[in-house]
Amino acid sequence: MRIGLFTDTYSPSINGIVYVIDITKKHLEELGHEVYVFCPADGVTPTKVSQDEERGILRFPSVKGAFYDDYNFSFFFPPSAMRKIRELDLDVVHIFTPGQIGILGINAAYKTGATLVTQHSTDIYEYVRHYPGVLPGLLMLLPLTPFTTKFHGRDLRELIKLYIPRRGVTQWNQDIIEAMITIMYSRCDVVIALSRKSKKQLESWMEGEDYSYPIELLPTGVDALPAATESSLAEFRDKYGFDENDEIVTYVGRLGAEKNLDILVPMIEKVLQSRPHAKLMYVGDFEYRETLEKLAAQSSASNSIVFTGALPRETLGTIYEASSVFVFPSMTDTQGLVLHEAALAGLPIVLTDKEVSEVVHDGENGYYAELNPDSIAEKVVSILSNNDVRTQFSVASVEIAARYTEQEQTEKLDKLYENAVRNHTEKRRTAMQRLYKKLLTIRNKVADTISFDE
Repeated sequence: MRIGLFTDTYSPSINGIVYVIDITKKHLEELGHEVYVFCPADGVTPTKVSQDEERGILRFPSVKGAFYDDYNFSFFFPPSAMRKIRELDLDVVHIFTPGQIGILGINAAYKTGATLVTQHSTDIYEYVRHYPGVLPGLLMLLPLTPFTTKFHGRDLRELIKLYIPRRGVTQWNQDIIEAMITIMYSRCDVVIALSRKSKKQLESWMEGEDYSYPIELLPTGVDALPAATESSLAEFRDKYGFDENDEIVTYVGRLGAEKNLDILVPMIEKVLQSRPHAKLMYVGDFEYRETLEKLAAQSSASNSIVFTGALPRETLGTIYEASSVFVFPSMTDTQGLVLHEAALAGLPIVLTDKEVSEVVHDGENGYYAELNPDSIAEKVVSILSNNDVRTQFSVASVEIAARYTEQEQTEKLDKLYENAVRNHTEKRRTAMQRLYKKLLTIRNKVADTISFDE
């Protein structure tokens, strides 16, 4: 099949969606498919376009940080863009984000007849609590939405209502997101949920037959990262000031305000009361890092908190190997790819969002904690203070995570595509039959009228 992956975020940005797309593209191509990525360029005048296109990556000019950092707003879609998409003759259009390029993908699917698959990659509904500045972007997107899908009068009435200001900006943002996503997803052949949490959220937004959509639970697979070596561990400890007997409590990911990372500072203060060799390590970067560094500097545990900044993904094997426990306080992720990486590396895990990952089982390879420093600290200490539990959880983490390899999950995605294409074709055939019957009825009525007049 010829498959188009449409995303509003891609390299050089560093985030989970970028990794998921790279994993998906790589393994789909290994299965014999032709895969193209449609994504923003890093600026209005894209560079290295020809090299990207040789690798099946088609970029569109964009404005960086239009509504918030690390987001490229693409809106330059000349007619040649749609011609290029038509020439590729895509069998499947797979959308990862409901932004400008995602909407372009929906439009392309409707104009070419391609099967339309959407992956719910970001919990934008919760995301906007921390980024109210996205409202102007959402209001700009609303007028575009009717042109991408076959809209009905009810759809337009619902969208028009969204221009009426709400009492709070957050609620206004969330109302727009729920309405837009529900309408857009109801036009898809299938919607992929990456976790039970996302599946429940999407099901709760359905409203009757007009706004329903088939949902498939399909987490992204992860393979083991390059293993640490003695020299890489020694270099890591030397660079960041760790000793071999330090118990490193680690978070890996984007340092965003929406991920509740501030509660890890008082958490490590409490852990240190019984585990004096404990250290907290933030691996990643983003705009909230400055705030976290200030909190850390003011903390009684300031000497036990380390920020590494963003690191290449291939070096994370060393990070996980050096760590004792992985903590994940985010309540806004749709699957937490780093949870899968940490589990596959044999780490015990403490997380607060109970349904965000299929690779963390409470009491088997980690613990669920409440979203507060006391609860997270209690779970971390219970792991650090019991070597048998640490060993048991480590073994279980690897066993559970190994059930979801990149190849196995991509093969499931391949089958999902096949079923969606088959059902899409049947749906179109049925629609054409209904249209034929309607035309036949009209023809007969016209024939009767002519006969009567004669």
